[in-house]
Amino acid sequence: MRWVSFTDRYGAQDRDDIALDRLAELLATIAVFDGDDEHRSISVSDSDAWNLEFYPDWLLFENVEVGGGEVGRLRGLSDKERLEIADEFIRGDFDALRARPWGS
Repeated sequence: MRWVSFTDRYGAQDRDDIALDRLAELLATIAVFDGDDEHRSISVSDSDAWNLEFYPDWLLFENVEVGGGEVGRLRGLSDKERLEIADEFIRGDFDALRARPWGS
C-alpha cells in the first residue's frame, strides 16, 4: 500500500498528518527569508520514491530512487497552485501531475 509523508525544512518526517492544511503550514515556514537558506525546502514523498520538493520560488518533481531522475521544475506558482499540485500527488493522480508544464 502506498504511503505519503511530509518532510519539514529541518528533516523531520511525518506520515500521520497528511492534509493540505498541514502542508500550507509547512510552506509558510519557507516563504520568508530568515537567514537560513540551507533549510528552505519542504517535501512531499511517497513509498515509491516519488518526491515533490518545494522551495520558496520553485517546485521540483522527481523520483529519488537510484536510476529515477528528475521529471522537472515549475516556477512562479501561487500558494493555491502549490497546494493543487500537492493534492494531485497525495491522491496519486500522476496523470494530472505529468500533464503539467514541467521544465528544467
